[in-house]
Amino acid sequence: MLAAGFLSSCTKADNPPAPTPIRTTYRIMTGVSMGATGAAALGFSNPEKFDAIAVLGGPLDAAYFIRMIDKFGTGGFCTLAELEAIMATGPEKLNDPAVIAGCSQREPTQKWEHSQDFNHWHYTANGTSATRETYIDMFSDITLAYGNFATDNPMSPFAPPGVAAAHMKNPPGDFCTNPVRVKNVYNREYNPTGKYDAITFCDGQPRLWKCRSTNEPVDFCSDPANKLSPLPVAMEQAFAETFCASKGGAEPAHRDADKAFFYAHAGNVDPCRQPVRPLKFALAFDLNGNGRRDYGEPLVKNSHERFDDVGSDGCADAKEDGQGGCTASSGSGDPNGDNYDPDTNALGTENDWLREEGEPYRDDGLDGVPSTNDLGEGNGKHDYASGIAKFLSHDARSNLRKMEPRARSRIDLLIDGGIRDVFNLGVMSRHLFGLIKVLRGEKAVGQYRDFVEIPGMKHPRSGTYHPWTPYWATRVPRDLEVLYGRDPPTPEDILDGEGDHVGTPGQATNRFLTMFNWAAATWPTLERPKTPFGGSSNERQKVESFDSVALGAKWEYAIALPPGYDAPENAEARYPVVFLLHGYGMAPKDFMATSLITDTFVTDPDVKLRPMIMVYPNGRCCWQNETTGARDCREVDETGADVGGAGWRRECESGSFYVNSSGWAPNEGVKYGDAMFELMEHIDGKYRTLEAAEVIER
Repeated sequence: MLAAGFLSSCTKADNPPAPTPIRTTYRIMTGVSMGATGAAALGFSNPEKFDAIAVLGGPLDAAYFIRMIDKFGTGGFCTLAELEAIMATGPEKLNDPAVIAGCSQREPTQKWEHSQDFNHWHYTANGTSATRETYIDMFSDITLAYGNFATDNPMSPFAPPGVAAAHMKNPPGDFCTNPVRVKNVYNREYNPTGKYDAITFCDGQPRLWKCRSTNEPVDFCSDPANKLSPLPVAMEQAFAETFCASKGGAEPAHRDADKAFFYAHAGNVDPCRQPVRPLKFALAFDLNGNGRRDYGEPLVKNSHERFDDVGSDGCADAKEDGQGGCTASSGSGDPNGDNYDPDTNALGTENDWLREEGEPYRDDGLDGVPSTNDLGEGNGKHDYASGIAKFLSHDARSNLRKMEPRARSRIDLLIDGGIRDVFNLGVMSRHLFGLIKVLRGEKAVGQYRDFVEIPGMKHPRSGTYHPWTPYWATRVPRDLEVLYGRDPPTPEDILDGEGDHVGTPGQATNRFLTMFNWAAATWPTLERPKTPFGGSSNERQKVESFDSVALGAKWEYAIALPPGYDAPENAEARYPVVFLLHGYGMAPKDFMATSLITDTFVTDPDVKLRPMIMVYPNGRCCWQNETTGARDCREVDETGADVGGAGWRRECESGSFYVNSSGWAPNEGVKYGDAMFELMEHIDGKYRTLEAAEVIER
């Protein structure tokens, strides 16, 4: 028996369990800004297609983004009781910013979060000119991509209820002066009895005027008549000249020459001038009935059934018993430990801005008013507007939690963001990475507040960021977050974009250097092709297109082949692929030159950066011919001429966000997300990519 037992133990020791193979696709999905939101949406909802996902600029975290839009972007208004009290003293006072300032409310902010409201959107010139025009463009395109976030309309994923999609898609010339008036739009907070009509309205960024000698802004509200009847655009200059007559005269401010002036005043509504930009995706309550949205009048927001965000235990902190349940007594603190915090309790459900099972809700429909028979009322479940529901289905945090542990373990993640990003993308990065830390358990993750904090990346002499080292494969955790930006900043830092959307030139460069090195270290055991520096950059970098079935058109992409790809000795060599999705308003060719960053280090005998195929898909919306209905999803045609001349119109303002769009009307969306996966197959068929395989180690 002793011999048998001894033999048995030896057999077990000599034959350890076989290692579990790792599915490896040799693909990485990455993106910047809008491309980052697309990379997160596509990557986390299709994790089996990628080995790694890099989100440069934040994932557009669904729960946080919904809160940001609801509380800040479209919020900040006085209560209905306060507005009605103001109207009782004079209906015109709803358009007086001094009066409205006395009761307008802003939500408390979190760490690094911008404080703003609908009448005061945060401005930046870092990487984008984020005036009200930019915000409206982006909100319009996000609405086209996912559907309306504020209301639900069975007749249109985009237009609010009571308004035809065609009216919003092609606004008539009198859109701003002849609004569509919609009756019986109930809302728990601002129209519980249906007393007030909802109307379409205009917004936009008014021109900024200043006095030459004093640099002060022209105050168009200094004339009470402009509060009663906002000044037409054609009369602005004359008013400005009169206002500044004793102050050197008036002149328009310029974004570059008057940067501080723009940071102080751009993004704000001026109620004393006529707005001229149709805001196509929203309605406002016309409380005083004058046919326009006055400064204090709120937007219609019926995005979800109201709920108590007290956590899945069903009780707020004051009623928690410390055992996961509720008590009748009143206490303090967080006895059940369920308060959400991205850094310390990423699995918490109380105050996480989403409704979880166990949290009380009112089954009164999206308007929050009982007995109106609106969407969701009395159906026994909690409802979101369809746009929010679709957005949640593409959410990185939600999809990461749904993954099976084995599937989740094979995905490497890189996230970065500026702590002062104009869209709070750095803040959103914290929320995603907080969950990653919890789900990884004992596996090491790297969370850093500057690029030089990444292990091994600080130059020993200069102290600067120096990522061209072999340490990426040996010392740097594969799950990595870098939040950049000094805290607190100086006024000069803010104007320079330090910690903002793109960052300073140095921060912007470091973001790409990090991504390329991190990506190249994904497959350390993979055989490396020879890399002579053959082929000019023009030969290896090109803009191409293919016939997309999903889009029903030719779709453009750019590609950069690595040094040595066409060398005779590499005729049989195959390469991993990195898909890099560009930002809002950009085109594929705009990022193509970033591949040059790596060329020297691919051929450097000490660094030996892995050669990779870089693909830059087109994130611009397609063009459509208004006469024939034909579609073209390129920026240039075969002759090099620009697509989109006379008779052609983009199908959105600028960006697709890389997901299948909801469109203007039901079943009219464009399959941009499906086209991405077509592109992957096209690249596999045309270029020497690596086939997916089960490997023991990468």
